Amino acid sequence: MCDKCVELDGKIEHYQRLADRIIDQRTIDGIKKLIEEMKAQKMALHPEQTQ
Repeated sequence: MCDKCVELDGKIEHYQRLADRIIDQRTIDGIKKLIEEMKAQKMALHPEQTQ
């Protein structure tokens, strides 16, 4: 795994923990969107790998 993927994984994990503590649905939806964008970035970095 490359350094950029490690960094993205850390951010994804952080945002997931944050979303677990928040009760405001609009904020949770925004966090989920950010997570999906970061997952898309990971896939763009390594299109040959399927996750």
